[in-house]
Amino acid sequence: MTAKEAYHHLVGSLQANMDAREAANVTSIVFEDVFDWKQGHDNRPLSNLEQDKLGQIGHRLLTGEPLQYVLGMADFYGLKFRVSPAVLIPRPETEELVYQILERAKDRSWKTALDVGTGSGCIPISLKKSRPNWVVSGMDVSQEALIVARENADLNEVNVLWKKQDVLASQDWNTLPSYDLIISNPPYIPNREREIMTSSVLDFEPELALFVPDEDPFLFYRTILQMASIKLNPGGALFFEVNEFNARGLLELVPEGLFEFVELIQDMQGKDRMLYGQMANSN
Repeated sequence: MTAKEAYHHLVGSLQANMDAREAANVTSIVFEDVFDWKQGHDNRPLSNLEQDKLGQIGHRLLTGEPLQYVLGMADFYGLKFRVSPAVLIPRPETEELVYQILERAKDRSWKTALDVGTGSGCIPISLKKSRPNWVVSGMDVSQEALIVARENADLNEVNVLWKKQDVLASQDWNTLPSYDLIISNPPYIPNREREIMTSSVLDFEPELALFVPDEDPFLFYRTILQMASIKLNPGGALFFEVNEFNARGLLELVPEGLFEFVELIQDMQGKDRMLYGQMANSN
């Protein structure tokens, strides 16, 4: 079987689950990343080993498993990240969060940052890559996630400080230093919304990083706001990625007087997706 024949076979198979355009895009990524296939190599024969591997990939994709988990890699902010079911797949919305942080950093003297619930480490690693002089840390309660994050720091040749810690355990906050930046894309999906979510998320991505109790959807936001009131330096800032459907409710949750300035930031789709709180400088 030639590369061209195998390509068209996989496109046809994937159309059982997706439209023709998406099937072609996914197949192109598979062939480029796994088989180093380029235009002009259409007639290259695939070995039996390559055909077997392609069959395994096709089967996993047809079960609904996300492409990034199948390949074990994801692109984020111009960098490559290893991903596994221990961590969420980095999203374009989170790239916008990193962009907003770096834009606002241009006028600030921020030097230290903590990402709470770091997962794959995509936020602190991207920040460190863009600001090598910063001291950047990533915290997560999941040891499996931190293993992936450490691999990604090595892959992208940056030094990030990793902390296995549960942010909900407020008694342990005293083990942390203070920071110029506290950042988080925490769990924020109420359990009741499971029924409207896709199986590719529910069946493969880690529940620990997704869901919060129905009765307390702001659990992590409220906790991290409390931690920020103690651990943010004067002139520092808090950045959240937020659920567009309850962003206004989160804004109302911010304690009065905590920040000198606070705003919701819209993403490229015009949706409220980020919260930015700026601490006043000390007098």
